[in-house]
Amino acid sequence: MTLRGLLLPRAATPARRPGSGVVLALAGLAALGSLATQLVVPALPPIAHAFAASPAAVQKVIGVYLLGLAIGQFVAGPLSDRAGRRPVLLGGLALFVCGSLAAALAPALPLLLAARLVQALGGACGIVVARVMVGDLFPPDEVAARQATLMSVVLISPAVAPVIGGLIAEAAGWRAVFGLLTLTGALVALAALGRLGETRRTPAAPGPGLLAAWRELAGLPRFTGHALAIACGSAALYTFLAAAPFLLARDHGLGPRDTGLLLLLIAASSIVGTRCVRRLNRTGRGAVRGAAWAAGGAMLLVVFAVAGWHQLAAFVGPMVLIGFGTGVLGPTGIAQVIVARPGLEGTASSLAGAGQMLASALASSLIGAADTLHLGTVVLSLAALALVFAAYGRRPA
Repeated sequence: MTLRGLLLPRAATPARRPGSGVVLALAGLAALGSLATQLVVPALPPIAHAFAASPAAVQKVIGVYLLGLAIGQFVAGPLSDRAGRRPVLLGGLALFVCGSLAAALAPALPLLLAARLVQALGGACGIVVARVMVGDLFPPDEVAARQATLMSVVLISPAVAPVIGGLIAEAAGWRAVFGLLTLTGALVALAALGRLGETRRTPAAPGPGLLAAWRELAGLPRFTGHALAIACGSAALYTFLAAAPFLLARDHGLGPRDTGLLLLLIAASSIVGTRCVRRLNRTGRGAVRGAAWAAGGAMLLVVFAVAGWHQLAAFVGPMVLIGFGTGVLGPTGIAQVIVARPGLEGTASSLAGAGQMLASALASSLIGAADTLHLGTVVLSLAALALVFAAYGRRPA
């Protein structure tokens, strides 16, 4: 088979119904984006030592990657609506592998940052296309539950990747971390090349231009409400994650190990939330209910702080509820975003995903050295906005 034949969209054969195995494979694709963030975090000090760079300079290894993920999602979604899911996915995986290899071989920090940008642009394609393919493959009444399966797998990555990255960096050096990402990306690309066909059901006829598509989506309450709800819910969670380690250390005397174990509860509670999506979304109100759980957790945090209850349980309990709520909100919201406008699934997914990432980055960077009351107030405000937007998203167009 020629290279052109490999990359061109290959028609999907609807001979049998896709199962959880397909969703797990797509979740592996989406998890690459998160893996390339969390796996690298423990390697930042060795990178700083290798290049004789300051911590602030080396932190750009993460910042540039997050920026690339946001930019890449803006581009990948519209491309998948026009060129098809398969070529965008395979092209993104190629970029990810090339960027990872270049990062492993980078002789200087600026070249490492450039490689990280390429890696992120490729990783963004997997995040967007995996979500859209789930929407292509399953009927609307199953999409939220299947998105929840995808998200639960993706959430495992932040829990285990830092441990693996730290062990590899300590045993074999920071370049081995990028070597592992190169190998992982190559294996995923080979699997996608052989097993994933084209899933786009609409013809490849030219659709509206990018700006016209954005305007059309912005006029749909189902898209706008749920996209903004996802962004606010994610911003609430990441704001909490940004401030929690400092509060746990200052107010409760916890070291990095114990703090890490407690923060694992957020990932665990979010995974539990994704597994409850089918039950909570039976009447199509999953996003509203998820936002309500997160807002309830944030409200408890505020109440406990005002009442002067500073025990560890008064901090951890609301934290678990916030994680659970966002675990429900994420997949139910993205399911509504994707089906808001047939033919623009990729554009809708990319726009919502990029907005989610930008809102999370902005909110978490502005929280600063907050006390528990300040943190709870900010998180409650964001979760309440998510609840309002999720309710707005249920309005008819």
